[in-house]
Amino acid sequence: MRRINPTTTKFLAEQFDQSPWRRYVNLPSNELFPTLITGVDPTVHGVWGVQITEDLPKALTPRLSDRVPDSLTTTIQCALHFITGNYDLAAIPPRRRRRFKITRTKYKRRNKRAEALYRIGSIPTVLGIVGSDRAHYLFNSDKDPTKSVMKSLCREDKLLEILELYSLDRYQQWNLHDEHRVGQAYEKVDRFLELLLTKCERFGKALMILSDHGHQRISRSCDLRDYFGPLNLSENDFTQFVEVSSARFWFHSDRAREKIYTALQEIQGVELVHFEQMSQYGIPLKDSAYGELFCFLPPGSIFFPHDFYQPLANLYFALTDQTQRSRLTNPRHQGNHGHLPHHDAEDSFVLVLGSEFRSCNDDRGSILDIAPSILSLINQPIPEFMPGRPLFERV
Repeated sequence: MRRINPTTTKFLAEQFDQSPWRRYVNLPSNELFPTLITGVDPTVHGVWGVQITEDLPKALTPRLSDRVPDSLTTTIQCALHFITGNYDLAAIPPRRRRRFKITRTKYKRRNKRAEALYRIGSIPTVLGIVGSDRAHYLFNSDKDPTKSVMKSLCREDKLLEILELYSLDRYQQWNLHDEHRVGQAYEKVDRFLELLLTKCERFGKALMILSDHGHQRISRSCDLRDYFGPLNLSENDFTQFVEVSSARFWFHSDRAREKIYTALQEIQGVELVHFEQMSQYGIPLKDSAYGELFCFLPPGSIFFPHDFYQPLANLYFALTDQTQRSRLTNPRHQGNHGHLPHHDAEDSFVLVLGSEFRSCNDDRGSILDIAPSILSLINQPIPEFMPGRPLFERV
């Protein structure tokens, strides 16, 4: 929202004046796509990072692999992930991986196996409701999507096409410190959207544009080892899952719970949320399976190292992807999101292009309203399991 202006994104800025659009409230998560296409929160569709394993005592039992240095085990895991594409969260050492049930929909996997997006857990998605014969999913992360993906869109035999455009997300993660280059990236995406609208109109299709978050430039990193090192706790006292902008903890002793809670409060600008309080942010947790205590950093701050960082993997991405070349000199993200939804970095919007549509009301919507909005605009019935309501209607 903060970067839409007549200079850099002329087309989008014009559409905000001409077409109906709505802000909506986001979830505090880096993985929003499952919620967007199911219309239910993560506690229902089941995809939200990791859950603690129910058989934790066995997970804590030492194994021979635990004696191998983390740098070696994670390198092997990263290599297996590169070869098979199925090894998720490869940068977490095996002794910690055993504690987790991993519940993520890796974007690379979505791209290779789009059929997995027709149902997430027990919940059919908007793609599944429309049907595989009439729905189409595409993923693209190219810097200039006009050259790579435009020819694959507006298929006459499809009622619903969803393009997950990762271009700006990845670019800003590693280049947000360079305002000029970021501006050029926005101009390319803006031009792509303008051309896409022209093609949609030619084929008699409507175009919905959705942005589920912004990005905040990183100015500070936080190393949890500096805070936890003096506490004299072992890994058997607690379990942690550290994302770039947030972390979650499970405590296996009262001593660890008290010490870590006190230590986290020393982090500047931190917001600590108990699992029972997560319902106020759209994730009504009934137990601590997904985490007992959640720690959210303010925009502009990240955890480093985190559970997505591995030195050799970082070097590989820096050498093979020009967009991520800045990793060579600084492995820390240059921009990120995933904060609590009241921060402006998490402002989300949905825009429906065309004079034949109008907004149902002016209230701020919810991320749960997106799926029913899609179904409404293509004249499909909205299932009873979706609690949201359409944000738009045909005139």
